[in-house]
Amino acid sequence: MEELRRILSKIPEDGEIVFLGVGNPLRGDDGVGVEITRDLKSLLEKHGSRRRIKPIIVEDRVDLIPRFLRGLNPDLIIIFDAMDFGGEGGEIRFVSLPEADKTISTHNIPLDLMLKIAGITAPVYVLGIQVSSIEFGRPISPRVLKACEEVVRFLSEELID
Repeated sequence: MEELRRILSKIPEDGEIVFLGVGNPLRGDDGVGVEITRDLKSLLEKHGSRRRIKPIIVEDRVDLIPRFLRGLNPDLIIIFDAMDFGGEGGEIRFVSLPEADKTISTHNIPLDLMLKIAGITAPVYVLGIQVSSIEFGRPISPRVLKACEEVVRFLSEELID
């Protein structure tokens, strides 16, 4: 997560960072992006931050990203999402959006298309976690949940007052 730390450090203190939690919480590990965003939102409500941070829970409504981003002018967007890049369950990858598009996504609508429609010019990265199971009705698997907790702990150390 050193690359994420480096990118966050480049954003000015008064810059806005948007976090998008993508995925379907009813499909096991596919809900990990939403889980990270919920946890981050809860931490921000409880402790605050010296930074301008906007966590947005998108779930599987990728088509609504332009509406969620309306009126925002972020300096950086980080998308939390489940991915299938052939790694071990719970493995974390931090990649640019074009790199993420090369992996197997659970979305029918490309994220980059929705961001273009929204008029976003900020850099966009994806923090993806390798899925173990996206079976309907299952909870997030232990290895993916552990990765989720690791990401939230990292963000807490980097962003929370």
